Amino acid sequence: MVFIKPDLIIDSNERGTLCDSIERRAKKEGLNVVRQPLVVGDYLLGAACVEAKSVTDLFQSSHSGHLWRQLDNMDANYERFFLVVHGSIAKYVAFAKTQNRRLTHSRVQNELTGTIARIMADFDCQVFFTPNVSEAAMFVTKLHNKLHKPASKHGAQAIRRVSTNDVRVDMLLSIPGVGAELAERLLDKCGNLEEMCFPDSLKQVKGLGDKRRQLIVEVLTSESPVHIQRTVRRKRGS
Repeated sequence: MVFIKPDLIIDSNERGTLCDSIERRAKKEGLNVVRQPLVVGDYLLGAACVEAKSVTDLFQSSHSGHLWRQLDNMDANYERFFLVVHGSIAKYVAFAKTQNRRLTHSRVQNELTGTIARIMADFDCQVFFTPNVSEAAMFVTKLHNKLHKPASKHGAQAIRRVSTNDVRVDMLLSIPGVGAELAERLLDKCGNLEEMCFPDSLKQVKGLGDKRRQLIVEVLTSESPVHIQRTVRRKRGS
């Protein structure tokens, strides 16, 4: 059977050196690149979404709250989503000085690390950081390839999750998109699995989007088999 990789879709509004580099590298590796409007994210790798930000954009959007709204939207629309952060800390510090802002390398590094840690803990979002635009472009194209490469081609085998000391956690970990951090937050806020059957209870859990919340309720309450459909909300006419 011939395995066909999905197109690498780039938001039609995306511009800049990273976007150009991704497009060149993708075409060089034989990937079909398509430009179209994306409601959420900058790049679409099949069922996975990628948002890309420079260090400057990351800080500005974090401080304004826009970053957290973007992450909420990605969590609500995609089963898997990634954030790519690129840029030199030294250059950011130098630029800040031209704006009469006194920043140190250690202070910026501390805020950057803390922001990334918060994103990964609160949203189960995987983050890739590199000071180099070329490496960022390489990561996006490599990620596309790995996400759509049959396991038999690279020797990877499906492995059962290692059991924890709490069977409730093990059960939650079997739900797509629920990691260890999120499972702990679910139990901390809801108290028990029965309480998680109610959408209003799940709304208390930070970083839990509508789509994942609905899936958890369905898994816990459905009397029929639950099948995961990888669908994405799209803007009408796109």
